[in-house]
Amino acid sequence: MAARENLNELYGRFLRNESNPEDIRRLTDLFGTADDDMLHDMVRKQLDDPSAITPYSSESNEIYNRIFRKLEPQLVPARSVKLLTKISAAASIALLIGLGSYYFFHDPVAHLNIVAQKVAGDVAPGGNKAYLVLSNGQNISLTGEHSGLIGTDAGKDILKTDDGQIKYVDRHDMHNSDEVVFNTLRTPNGGHYKLILADGTKVWLNAASQLKYPADFKSLKERRIELTGEAYFEVAKDAIHPFIVQTDDQQIKVLGTHFNVNAYHDDGGSKTTLLEGSIRAAGRHANAIIKPGQQVISNNDGRLNINEVDTELAVAWKNDQFMFESESVRPLMKNVARWYDVDIIYDTDVPDVRFNGAISKFENISAVLKILENTGKIHFQVIGRKVYVTK
Repeated sequence: MAARENLNELYGRFLRNESNPEDIRRLTDLFGTADDDMLHDMVRKQLDDPSAITPYSSESNEIYNRIFRKLEPQLVPARSVKLLTKISAAASIALLIGLGSYYFFHDPVAHLNIVAQKVAGDVAPGGNKAYLVLSNGQNISLTGEHSGLIGTDAGKDILKTDDGQIKYVDRHDMHNSDEVVFNTLRTPNGGHYKLILADGTKVWLNAASQLKYPADFKSLKERRIELTGEAYFEVAKDAIHPFIVQTDDQQIKVLGTHFNVNAYHDDGGSKTTLLEGSIRAAGRHANAIIKPGQQVISNNDGRLNINEVDTELAVAWKNDQFMFESESVRPLMKNVARWYDVDIIYDTDVPDVRFNGAISKFENISAVLKILENTGKIHFQVIGRKVYVTK
């Protein structure tokens, strides 16, 4: 009984953000020794959720998501976060509790200080920020709380939903012209956005990215869009009308599948990572069929390199995480700069340190930088919207 009382007290303190490092160490020790029934019962009672008969019930999904979001930043090893993201957040908490303290406080590369200290300054994370440009040149800001009808184009009503995404739906007065009408969605640094195209294809657009696409596909033989930056696609199946993503140096052709395209100009060649289905990738001088678990990269000479990759690393941004595995500081900090809308300034002797870890994208920048600082080989100072990197 004492163990149950201690666990409830420590867990309640953790959810209220009142824990110190020793509290959290004791909490994880109790997680590792308590039985599952006790833990599930404790979670339900702690969150005043009498309807949650089982930790996997859909009704309590948001509650378990809340638990997971609070626990997730404490999981330093990339392997543990990868495992957790493969299942629902509700199942994740049960799994995490079952594993107990094994994954906590055990990181051979970068030990996470649970109470993230300020790194001389702080910057809030990005969020749902974007601009939609219609075919007539009208520029619509998508930042803010307003939802509902925001515009019309090519016989479509353009809606912003309550959960912050853009959706195209048919109007009653149907558009009869065969003219192809394009819209453009742009995200700034510090912004991301979700879009549902007129054919039902879902697109997640990362920070500092641009997507140009037809407002309607009905009169077209193929569904062709243009991408700069990074996006994740869940393509609506249509065997008659192939879906084509065009970047500066790569063309990806699919019929219906899930894949991620990284085509930032300052990241080198385009990288396309396939999660489901199959795609045909074309460079200037090469073509290839890509299978799930593979990534195709365009070289400067127009050829393609195909590698087996960890797809979860490629789509971590879409799942609201920073996840890095043996990643050097400069490419890692490019992602930080885009998401937090900051400038990175390097000292002349910054070492080529490599990092493993994972953390929620919705932490302030200080929490991310603190993980990197814990190697002891690199330091950061945040002044305004500038991050200074020193040895």
